[in-house]
Amino acid sequence: MSKQSDRFQTASDRYAQFRPRYPDSIVRRVAGRIVAVPVESALPVLDVGSGTGIFTRQLAAALPQGMPIIGIEPSFRMREQAMVQPASLSVFYRDGNAEHLPVEDGGARGVVAATAAHWFDRPAFYREAARALPSGGILAIVEYVRDEQSPAACAVVDFLARHGEARAYSRPDYTAELGALAGFGQLEEVREPVTFHLTLPEFAGLALSSSHARKIVEDMGEAEATARLQAIGSGLSDNDGKVPYGYVFQIFMTQRA
Repeated sequence: MSKQSDRFQTASDRYAQFRPRYPDSIVRRVAGRIVAVPVESALPVLDVGSGTGIFTRQLAAALPQGMPIIGIEPSFRMREQAMVQPASLSVFYRDGNAEHLPVEDGGARGVVAATAAHWFDRPAFYREAARALPSGGILAIVEYVRDEQSPAACAVVDFLARHGEARAYSRPDYTAELGALAGFGQLEEVREPVTFHLTLPEFAGLALSSSHARKIVEDMGEAEATARLQAIGSGLSDNDGKVPYGYVFQIFMTQRA
């Protein structure tokens, strides 16, 4: 098992419970581009690095009934969490990774990665996406990042930096990367800020669902880490006791020429 996959094995329960859903407007935007691809309806959509299937299930609900979508995820625990969640009969999950997509050439109408591509060997992933997509097929990177204008999000960043593992990646410039891909065009970008209002347990659970929080739990224990985070959240909460937590959701989409 790779180190990256191991990160998610240990956090899969918190990930499934506390990670946010994507805004419906974001999901519909991706689904609309995929549905417009001029290929036979039986070709599947691939959700690469699908984790616990949050985006997989949302995208399936936005696509025409019966259009297959395959979540590709190397972590067994993540796939296990995904498969116990209610989903349409057109959703499937497979073991696999971004650098070796388990489809034949031209075998997918869309290749999507939702808050996962920063972990990939992206040049290899882009080559695989080019191989897997027919003419007109859609490559979409969807992600959410903490809103730097949100005090609660900044407090979590600070807590993770002080007590967690060193950051294992830098934020990619998807505009530049997708814009430079040979054989693709019609790059589209969407950005949508969203504020979630979290209870103190949700605030702490979301922070500890980070892939960089494993060391915190190991060093402090889950109860102590949760208590510290809830104390931080309490100082940031509104009058209703909820913590306003900001994310920015983004889409970067391009089309196979």
